Amino acid sequence: MRRFSTPSCHHSDVAELVYLDETGSVGRGARRQPHLTLVAVVVDEAAVQPLAERLRTLAIEHLGWIPAGFEFHANEIWNARGPWTGKEPPALLAAFEGLVGVLDELSISVVHASIDKARLHARHNGAYDDNAYLLALQFLLEKLDRWRTAQALRIIIADEAKEYQLRAVDMVRDMQSWASGAVPGRQLVSVIDSMHFVNSKDSPGVQLADAVAFILHRRTLPTQGHPDADAAVARMAAMIGEHTPTWRAPWP
Repeated sequence: MRRFSTPSCHHSDVAELVYLDETGSVGRGARRQPHLTLVAVVVDEAAVQPLAERLRTLAIEHLGWIPAGFEFHANEIWNARGPWTGKEPPALLAAFEGLVGVLDELSISVVHASIDKARLHARHNGAYDDNAYLLALQFLLEKLDRWRTAQALRIIIADEAKEYQLRAVDMVRDMQSWASGAVPGRQLVSVIDSMHFVNSKDSPGVQLADAVAFILHRRTLPTQGHPDADAAVARMAAMIGEHTPTWRAPWP
């Protein structure tokens, strides 16, 4: 597999960019998605440009060109929609595996946190139902902060989710100041600056996080509907697992 050479990021004066995306509805469709999972891909600053270049190369490899306004969107690839319309399943799976394979090529780590929505509702009589996203964000940031805290400073970049933006920014600020999140927790040491929101179209890192989150959801299904898809999801989930250094079980 092709690998890019990037400088090591093991010093406190080097930043890691942490790109977030989520899977698991908190509204319509929630019953079909029992977990809300927030996923982060952790990219050394030296790998940010190679990541963008690699995604452009993948688009050309699998589409033959780069359409105007193109972005990798996991749901479109999986369901042959948008620029992927008309592609056969083997080609779609190959594109998806190429995308997830960037984790290995660029030594990108994954951190994720899942909320079991039914158990959260039962444990707290629904009091925290509206805070599922913030709880997942808090737990993810705490995992991130415990992992290699002294070795890098982190900048958090998330896909636009307007209903959560202000609450999320406030929570990150509070966690940096006095360890107050959606619930009492850990004061953040490695996360610098505020939480930034971007349009996924402009962020290869968020697009990669979207693909990882999609596979983490698909692997919870009993079948993908075809043996080839089952095998591809198993391979991609295994690769994601190899790049996930932190605790993975859902809460509560």
